[in-house]
Amino acid sequence: MTEASLEGQERQVVSAAHPRKPAASGAAPTVGAPRKYASALMADRKDRILSEAQHLLDEKGVKGFTIRELSRRADVAQRTLYNVFGSKEDIIVSAIERYHATLDMPSNAPPDDIEEELKVIAAGARVVISLRRYATAMVDVFFSPAVDRRIYESLRRISLSGANHWIELAGTEKVLVKMSEPERERLRALLVNVTYANITDWAASRIDDVELVARWQINFLIIIRNYLRPTQRKVADAALARLSSAS
Repeated sequence: MTEASLEGQERQVVSAAHPRKPAASGAAPTVGAPRKYASALMADRKDRILSEAQHLLDEKGVKGFTIRELSRRADVAQRTLYNVFGSKEDIIVSAIERYHATLDMPSNAPPDDIEEELKVIAAGARVVISLRRYATAMVDVFFSPAVDRRIYESLRRISLSGANHWIELAGTEKVLVKMSEPERERLRALLVNVTYANITDWAASRIDDVELVARWQINFLIIIRNYLRPTQRKVADAALARLSSAS
């Protein structure tokens, strides 16, 4: 099937699902949400586009990501990319979310078992260590004041998911003291922001793999300590003393 016929299928799907009013004379075409494909062949093409987008992010980061280069690598016309995804930012968001969905990140431990959660953190750090170039690209996104907000919010939402899950369970199991929602949000943000700061130091070769794991664990304990109930605080203090003396 040719590029033109594929684009024809896309236009048919869009027209059927989203009937439009006639555009005013001289009006610029609008960019919509990602389109649904009319065939398995087109679905495969979308998968290939996102795979190439991941590779491009890995190599160039968001700053070096261009539709022209993605079009060349995926062997797809630029118009098709816009028809399918809507915008460059939508492609990047889709690529990031698709990539994170494939990662084998460890599940949180029971919130009353802090030592087990430290093992989960170490396992998560090892996943990051195995993906140095991609991790470097993502910290650039996370801390860049100029990155598109949709891209930042997508990455932040993904990054918060683990911390949010642990905090919610810890609150239900009464491991944490009672907190208001703004306090919970502050705790989530601290956990994620400090983690990305540590990954930034590691990506810049300021610290090695072992130190990344140690900082990730130690900072987790420091941040949650004052939110823990007394019994769990003693466990956290003992773990913190052990990790600090070992580093």
